[in-house]
Amino acid sequence: MNRVPNNKKIIFILSALCCLLMVGVNLYQQKTWRSMDLIIFMGQSNMSGAGGDASAAPELTEGSGYEYRAVTDPDTLHVLSEPFGEKENRGALDDTELLERKGSLVTSFVNAYYGQTKVPVVAVSASRGSSSLNGWLTKGLKEEAAERLKAAKDCMKKEKIHVYRTYMVWFQGEADANLETTADEYKAQLAELVSYMKEQGVEKCFLIQLGPDLTDPAKHQEIMDAQLTVCEENEDLVLVSTLPAELIDPDLRDVLGIHYKQEALNLIGADAGKNAGEYVKDHGTEK
Repeated sequence: MNRVPNNKKIIFILSALCCLLMVGVNLYQQKTWRSMDLIIFMGQSNMSGAGGDASAAPELTEGSGYEYRAVTDPDTLHVLSEPFGEKENRGALDDTELLERKGSLVTSFVNAYYGQTKVPVVAVSASRGSSSLNGWLTKGLKEEAAERLKAAKDCMKKEKIHVYRTYMVWFQGEADANLETTADEYKAQLAELVSYMKEQGVEKCFLIQLGPDLTDPAKHQEIMDAQLTVCEENEDLVLVSTLPAELIDPDLRDVLGIHYKQEALNLIGADAGKNAGEYVKDHGTEK
């Protein structure tokens, strides 16, 4: 009977042990990775938090959220704090000459979302005051948002954080109401923007409905109705809050009646985050 020489047996055994060791190391490394949802917050001045007050924002639920600062500190993540996106001004998404970001709905959104999903969120600021949908499509806003989203993914990979799911939150419409954008135009343009963001990896757009103009209640109505309709017609959009339509107390707005104060932003964020979280629990992609 032919026998395998002892030295060959030893080599075979050592090779097998090396393979097992490599598999074990790989499994260990995989276990050290964390999973988080990546959410980019897009829109105009009420998403930026022009009427907010960081001191009146809720305390962040421990472990629930982080901010990726694409402009001021792109190499790491920060525990989410208000004012969210305070100095994240760059390129087409630069609010420097338009408004001050004082406090947002993002912390309340993340708290409520995490309460439903138990998955931490990495939040990315991508809003600009007075921005219309046409501006988002033609003036470089969507490209800047996409660049920030990609940079966030790269940073998360470096930090050994697995991107579990990717979403966008959209809170906008005043500019299009002022421009008298028609309902059909608004729906088509929003669908185009969401389609572009889907190409960047966004799975769904969570939409917060525009609220009324307190001085002229009919002024925003066509855009408000268009937002409801597009969420019914387009499976890529999910309506997560109609609360702004109910917040008609002037004390919840700034002196101009345009920007929501922090009390209102907290309510809107909590409502949208809870509904988005419930949607994700029921429909979110399992990975």
